[in-house]
Amino acid sequence: MDELREAADGFAVGKLHVEALTMVAAQALARGLDSPALVELACLHSSDTANAPELFLTALRELGLSDATEVDWPQREAAVLLRYARESAARLLGCDGDPSTHVGDISGLLCLLAHSIERPDPAVDELASDFEILHALWDDSGSGSEAHVEQARVAARYLLDGPPYRSIHVRAPARPDVVARRGGLWRRFSKRRS
Repeated sequence: MDELREAADGFAVGKLHVEALTMVAAQALARGLDSPALVELACLHSSDTANAPELFLTALRELGLSDATEVDWPQREAAVLLRYARESAARLLGCDGDPSTHVGDISGLLCLLAHSIERPDPAVDELASDFEILHALWDDSGSGSEAHVEQARVAARYLLDGPPYRSIHVRAPARPDVVARRGGLWRRFSKRRS
């Protein structure tokens, strides 16, 4: 059953193509799982996969692998992205692996969740921005300052606390050359107005 759940998660986030669903169903049947929708899905021809996603979701419901509140694939996609981000946050807090890798993963997942999927979740928007800025602040060697690591851990705790998601309000530091250039332009503009 775990393989089928992983396949469903992979399909929801685009890691598994629709053409592969018939093989996933056939392998599940070979492992002893049985449901009418799973049998129908396994019998589909590889060129006739238009109904495969709906059949797969029906099979998951019949096998008790899909949450009753989960209505369709976009909803599952959002749930999977959030779960992946929370798993990375838990690894970050547990000091399991490279913090910059976890920050980058969380940043990408939350940005997808907040902006790019079919049904974006505006609740994670500010936290996604925090992780995006933290990821950008990390230096090229992959080792951020202790302050960045601590900010990332606080943001990870907020992510694990669940909605409403709090922001740590990270702001990108202004580069001196940009600030100097902006100051000069503003002074010239304000002189013309007077």
